[in-house]
Amino acid sequence: MKTKKSFVMSLITSIIFVIIGLFLFIKPDTTIVTISYLFGGALALLGLINVIKYFLNDFGVNPFDFNLVYGVLLIIGGLFLILKPNLLASLLPIILGIWIVINGVTKFQYALILKGLDKDDWKYTLLIAILTLAWGIILLVNPLEVVLKATQIIGVFIIIYAVLDIIDSFILKRNQEDINRAYIIKK
Repeated sequence: MKTKKSFVMSLITSIIFVIIGLFLFIKPDTTIVTISYLFGGALALLGLINVIKYFLNDFGVNPFDFNLVYGVLLIIGGLFLILKPNLLASLLPIILGIWIVINGVTKFQYALILKGLDKDDWKYTLLIAILTLAWGIILLVNPLEVVLKATQIIGVFIIIYAVLDIIDSFILKRNQEDINRAYIIKK
């Protein structure tokens, strides 16, 4: 059941990335500003909730309650993104690069598991892992150059990543029972 939930979440995340990638490709400036406003608003709201939680709690009950500190920091971060939406444009390639590299390493791990199970699909997952790692590394090595050249490149990278992730999700789903059996046996 856990694997099915993981598959569905991976698929949903990938579809969201395709949509974001398309918007970044078609309307890069508007998309970055919109994402910055939404993310900034969410951070500020979360910060406000933490501040309210702090003042609603009885003082002295927990001396290590840092809701006020977290709340103020989140509000500041959220307001900063709302007031300076272009800041997200400089951070987006780094954030996405880290996310994609982590995902590529995870796919590499899946490829090794599939190879250990003598599944032919391990080659496809390995290729997808290598391509995913390459996209992530490109974003991490030259984030400012990528932003300066065009935000549209990020949109293309996101689309490629998401399509590769969707393909790999189906490969892993096809081999789900064997992976589960191998994991349970080793436990």
